[in-house]
Amino acid sequence: MQNIYGGGYSDTLPTATINGQVYNIQEYETDASWGPRYDPNLMYLPWYAFDPEFSNDYLKPVPWVAPKNDVDSFFNTGVTYTNNLSVAKSFGDTNVRLSYTNTNISGIVPNSKVKKDNFSINLNSKLSEKLRAEAIMNYVHTEGFNRPEIGYGDNSVAQKFYHFGQRNLDFNKLKDYKLADGSQRTWNRSAWNDPQPLYSDNPYWTINENTSADSRQRFFGNAGLTYNLDKNFYFAGKVYADVYSQNISSRIAVGSQAISNYSIQKRTVSEFNYEGRAHYNNRFGDFSLNSFVGFNIRDNKMSVLDGTTVGGLIIPGLYNLVNGVENSLASNAESHAAVKSLFASASLGYKDMLFLEATGRNDWYSMLNDSGFYPSVTGSFVFSNVLKADWLSFGKIRAGWSSIANGGEAYIRGTYINIGSPFNGSPVYSNPNTKGNPDIKPELKITQEIGLEARLFRNRVGIDVTYYDVKSKDLIIALPTDPSTGYLFNRINAGEMTNKGIEAMVNLVPIKNDNFSWDITWNFARNRNRLVSLYEDLQNQVLTNAPFRAQLVAQVGQAYGSILGTDYVYDANGNRVVDENGFYKASEIKSLGSILPDYNMGFRNTMRYKSLSLSFLIDIQQGGKYFSTTNMWGMYSGMLEESALGGNREAGVILQGVKEDGSVNDILLDAPTWGGTYYNTVDAQNVFDASYVKLRDITLGYDLPKSIIGNAIQGIRISAFARNLFAWNLSNKGIDPENTSYGSGNIQGLEGGSLPSTRTYGINVNFKF
Repeated sequence: MQNIYGGGYSDTLPTATINGQVYNIQEYETDASWGPRYDPNLMYLPWYAFDPEFSNDYLKPVPWVAPKNDVDSFFNTGVTYTNNLSVAKSFGDTNVRLSYTNTNISGIVPNSKVKKDNFSINLNSKLSEKLRAEAIMNYVHTEGFNRPEIGYGDNSVAQKFYHFGQRNLDFNKLKDYKLADGSQRTWNRSAWNDPQPLYSDNPYWTINENTSADSRQRFFGNAGLTYNLDKNFYFAGKVYADVYSQNISSRIAVGSQAISNYSIQKRTVSEFNYEGRAHYNNRFGDFSLNSFVGFNIRDNKMSVLDGTTVGGLIIPGLYNLVNGVENSLASNAESHAAVKSLFASASLGYKDMLFLEATGRNDWYSMLNDSGFYPSVTGSFVFSNVLKADWLSFGKIRAGWSSIANGGEAYIRGTYINIGSPFNGSPVYSNPNTKGNPDIKPELKITQEIGLEARLFRNRVGIDVTYYDVKSKDLIIALPTDPSTGYLFNRINAGEMTNKGIEAMVNLVPIKNDNFSWDITWNFARNRNRLVSLYEDLQNQVLTNAPFRAQLVAQVGQAYGSILGTDYVYDANGNRVVDENGFYKASEIKSLGSILPDYNMGFRNTMRYKSLSLSFLIDIQQGGKYFSTTNMWGMYSGMLEESALGGNREAGVILQGVKEDGSVNDILLDAPTWGGTYYNTVDAQNVFDASYVKLRDITLGYDLPKSIIGNAIQGIRISAFARNLFAWNLSNKGIDPENTSYGSGNIQGLEGGSLPSTRTYGINVNFKF
């Protein structure tokens, strides 16, 4: 962030006559920082000088200087407390383990917190000589309050801090965010005599008044029986369950920049798997056989109930659906999907050296017409059993081929009418955006891989390398179609995608003796992705759009997740070309790179000396791209350090390049105009390399000696740790490339409104009884 210029668009402060006196005021309504250079001799009335009840500030000019309490003072030091107690006990043929974990988190954003309680029980019992029972049950209760909004939104404080704003704001003054009557005090006044927020709420109003809350109760676990007919043949049956209910509410207070609102959502999700297997294992001389057949029934259900007020709230502070200006809206949805499967597996071994395994699975999908059969074959050779050498502790090569499928989401075959909100008392119905397809088929993924695993020199060196080749076809996509059909998309099977790559791990033990050991682990992963085809002549499939500009697409012939946007225009000599206004010319829409990295790797070092241990991990990512909305808007609005032009905005900017006639560019741009070119001209200005080198974590641990703890306790271990300590090799030093993806889907590589990355420091104390 720059600390040389304040808020506004003019290099001089405006004036206003108040009570017969002329004052310098500020462009309170402007959410940008292209204002005058800071000058301690320049006095003005700040945003908080117009409320008589704050008598110490009322109509009192202050110097035009950088704030003593900048944006970093807004954030707290986040604290996480985790306490765990576990007890294990055996009662004859029954073993029981109970565990309770309590976690309390206070976030870096004030007034945000999460509390989690986790109860678990693990038991197994020998009911008879042939029958065993086992069960694992977990209950997790999570309460979240005011989890920060991430991204580009009204309640995203990060968006207000780094995209738009005024750099002269003192956050200590912002803490007085409301008047005695409950109305908001914001820096972004509509005018000096109009306190209504124009674009931005006071951030302390956001975190204290526009709050959210969520709670979730989750039960998950499994229970099963195993019955042994004899030493070779047994039956096993299990039920797996994962059920949770979640309530989410959000508030926008009366007096906010956005329309006041209250919304709630209640969601219930469940997945049950019922599985039965019959196993037969035996040895026949040099041969071994491990086999089973079985079935699985998977049942997924979800129900959602939403409610929201309309037109604002009537009574401030009353958050209830009956408090809406207009009739509140309610909607509900349910889904139910199931997959029924039969499967079998047989693994044949020879002298514990050669192994051949074959599997087959047939799935019947409730959401599809077609069933599918998916086989696999795997072979391995333990060559260390043949090649007898002192230096070879273990060695195996393996190869495999498999076919698996994905059946898609529930109701994917059908086309169901949308029921909208009534209009003037009349019902509203419409087609969905996407037309279903009754003939849709499962997506199919075919994998081939080969690998080598070896341990050498009495396990001092370990190697595990895998090469894979994955082909995905019959992808389920939404194909854009002519809107005159009544739909925007048709659901079809189309396309083919390949992934080829290598994964490797090397373990080294350079030193190992009674007092000291040193372990090194290196891992490496490289994947080459390519979208081979989509559908007929379709070349791009839009995955999502960045706010206002770039797109994330699947592009034929390119790696999945290409960033589409405009690039610079270059002449024959490689010079950037500017137009008649002195702006960089923008190319046609093209690929600006893929979000996928060239490779990832890490180094873990662990050293132990007697009771003391030290471990640290270095993570490296090379390549990949991301589009930064923060850079685009932060430069547009004069917030970022680069926008200060080293403290010489007054000189303006001449972009390095040539005019269309080939002559050197000499067109001078004023600073705000230059900053504005980061939006809506050349998108490549906001695309950065996603490479990084990180000190991911470091841990120092010590086992207290028996001479200190005595015999009442088996052991006490104290460890101190730190995570995400340092990052190097960043293309944009203000943005963490790992903060450029949100959610669990394919929305990656588009950064915007993310909170700062955090370092974590902590202490663990473990008691063993």
